[in-house]
Amino acid sequence: MTSRSNSPINELQPPSDAAVDEHFEGEAVEQYPGGIEPGGPEHEEDGEFSLDEIDDDDTSITSSVHRHTFRNGRRYHKFRHGRYPIPNDEREQHREDILHVMMLEAIGGRHFFAPITTRPSKILDLGTGTGIWAIEVADMYPGAEVTGVDLSPIQPEWMPPNVHFIIDDMEDTWLAGDGFDFVHLRNVVPILKSPVTVLRNIYANLKPGGWVELQDVDGKVHTDDASIPPNWSLSLFCDLLTQAFAAFGTDANAAERGRAYMEVAGFVNVRHHAIKLPYGPWARDRTLRVVGEYYRIACEEMFPVVGAMHLPMLGWSQIEAEVLFARCRSAMKDPKVHAYGLMHFWCGQKPERG
Repeated sequence: MTSRSNSPINELQPPSDAAVDEHFEGEAVEQYPGGIEPGGPEHEEDGEFSLDEIDDDDTSITSSVHRHTFRNGRRYHKFRHGRYPIPNDEREQHREDILHVMMLEAIGGRHFFAPITTRPSKILDLGTGTGIWAIEVADMYPGAEVTGVDLSPIQPEWMPPNVHFIIDDMEDTWLAGDGFDFVHLRNVVPILKSPVTVLRNIYANLKPGGWVELQDVDGKVHTDDASIPPNWSLSLFCDLLTQAFAAFGTDANAAERGRAYMEVAGFVNVRHHAIKLPYGPWARDRTLRVVGEYYRIACEEMFPVVGAMHLPMLGWSQIEAEVLFARCRSAMKDPKVHAYGLMHFWCGQKPERG
């Protein structure tokens, strides 16, 4: 490694508090509003962190017509190469399914917050990934036609008869169809070049009275008890990722701005929910311990694949990045630091008339 006196790894600094977008109104966090109570080993239960229920053996299809590229030992989609800088291999598919199980655990088994009061006939899942959300919702609404859209052909070969998948770029010409009752996007908005453009396309293809929901984690590290130490590695990583996303033309903190995006696109009755995702199993509450362990595992997989693509844009070498990833993994195992990510759920409605 080339020696540099200003090497980023020697300048571990906590991120400054970025100014929040003027449209973000800071709705209250509803889950555990009094703060998460820390726990200890005496609160753990045998088997509560088992990942056996997540089976990744049947999540992908192979076809000679779909091409891929490889980098640093990981497989990426070839279609619109570089548009979504995350692998699509089996490891990443398993991570996505871990996040899905974590989310169901965190919000009591529900798949969305949008107030769908009638039986929907058409549902769209943009950025469907492995298709697990689309498939489960199709089982919930067997009378609905469910469409999943993604850049990667990694959806299962066997699925309910009311599900189909399209390989497409949601930021390109709209090919997903129209007349939808509900459109869902999860872990998508922070990597969009123009969330408002995508939402305007959704608006144009929703039925009057239809709903859209955005589900994304913001790019910050939070705590309720000031337990995050100065120069904490995970804080640095999130700050660097925010800078790198900006250089890439996207917004790591886009999850905060859902109301502004939706209202500019024409949606009304915008609603907001937020939940806390602990970095590790430090919480006293059993559900939050399970959620925290899932989130820690998913983040450990995410750090190197996201960082390897973005940190070089900020002048970091591979060795420096690997040192930071190791520090982040260690940081999430410290039960004295009660840090969490904040997941935002924004839903908005297309007006019934007008």
